[in-house]
Amino acid sequence: MNTRPAICLICSLGGVACPLLAASDPLALLSDHFAPELADGELAHLRGRYVSSHGINYFGIEFISTLTTAQAQQTAAMNLTLSVLQNSPKLDIRIKDQIKAVTSTPDTASVQGSGLVQVVQLEGSGNSSVNQAGIALTPPVMTGQIVPAGNYEHQGNLGTASYRVSGNYAGLQLNSSDGRVLLEQSLRGTDFSRGLLQLNRVRGDGLQTLNQTRIWLSH
Repeated sequence: MNTRPAICLICSLGGVACPLLAASDPLALLSDHFAPELADGELAHLRGRYVSSHGINYFGIEFISTLTTAQAQQTAAMNLTLSVLQNSPKLDIRIKDQIKAVTSTPDTASVQGSGLVQVVQLEGSGNSSVNQAGIALTPPVMTGQIVPAGNYEHQGNLGTASYRVSGNYAGLQLNSSDGRVLLEQSLRGTDFSRGLLQLNRVRGDGLQTLNQTRIWLSH
């Protein structure tokens, strides 16, 4: 009989919220430099606008997922940016791994909800998991390998990082080699209408996982 402690937390909101944290989580002491808190007044002038030459001319989103064990650490990261140049939209996809194109990717997590959905599922002891999301108003310096839409993969020291961009999904997964950890961050649904998912699923002991999403807007 399985008597190991398990935690399952789900948060579904229509907007960006505070991080969803496991109790007594050492990763909770994250720097505000990644996702500083913004006042409503700082976002008011962007409310109701669309990416266009007369509204928001830059939209970007960054996904960073990190798995840490007692022996090693692996990070998967990607950026997607949509900008307007001479009245024409331009999508850039950058992946911060040495990747190879693949024909298929792992199944995405079946999680209900829309807007910002943050999920933490923990089983075991000595684990810590964080989902962190924030908004910034200054476009960053973009790094990584520029790729077209498609499916990509990188085999790291702890597992496989999978990346996919299609008409109804844009995001990454980090799956540990032993199957005990699944991290996923993605935009979901037709034209990404279901919003943003952050998923931490951990079965084991002494593991640290961190999902970070940062959204940039400017005009």
